[in-house]
Amino acid sequence: MNKLSHNCFPKCEFACDRNLMQALWNHRAIALLLLLLVGLTACSMTNSDGSKKGTKISEITERPNSQLIGKTVTVSGEIEKVISPKAFIIEGDRFFNDPELLVVNLSGSPIVNDSNIQVTGTVRQFSKSEIEKQFNLKLTQELAAEFRGKPVLIAIALTLTPEPGEVAEEPAPFIDKNVTISGKVAEVITPNAFTLDDEELIGGKELLVVGATGGIDAGKTVRVTGKIRNFVAAEIEQDLDIKLQPELKARYEGRAAAIARSIQILE
Repeated sequence: MNKLSHNCFPKCEFACDRNLMQALWNHRAIALLLLLLVGLTACSMTNSDGSKKGTKISEITERPNSQLIGKTVTVSGEIEKVISPKAFIIEGDRFFNDPELLVVNLSGSPIVNDSNIQVTGTVRQFSKSEIEKQFNLKLTQELAAEFRGKPVLIAIALTLTPEPGEVAEEPAPFIDKNVTISGKVAEVITPNAFTLDDEELIGGKELLVVGATGGIDAGKTVRVTGKIRNFVAAEIEQDLDIKLQPELKARYEGRAAAIARSIQILE
């Protein structure tokens, strides 16, 4: 009995050590996994330029002494009011009480009133005198009173992101401007052309997209980056070095079209 008991202790001690090591290893593995997930989350929340992805306008405007001051962010919204080529007001996408943010445009990119836009820039505290002096910009007293004590976004990059129907219905403000447009492929007309439809707007005009390279199917949701131009078949054939089909020329000559630089299939 004593012998049996005596032999049992080393085995028990070994088993305990093994269980302890296994527990420590499991905790270490969990800790490493958590660190990896945190790192991946941080990466997924930032753009390649270090700016924070998907920041809501309300996150900037509704935080007293915002922690985003001095940070580079990317926001999306609708241009509520154009003050000058160097300044505009962008609003968020709530149904009521949309938050508004003053944007100083340093990018040199053109803007279109009432259109959707994506803006990347640095958040600063608003100071009328500093902004006017630093950016050679004249702001009204009414505007200064409205945004006093609030953050302002100093934009370094702008991307117009209108709806397809918006461009098709009223193309003039977008002609010769670079845009990024998302929507559903309504009809594949030829191997190098299709129409883009608003996903949420029923009955709106479809926008012609030229410059596809095949592999685009009707019903797919795509993101098109390119320039809006008047569809003049002879010019587009020469510029893109392609041959357009006669039916495409007859159907869309003189209308607006997006000349695609890149097309990304979203779903």
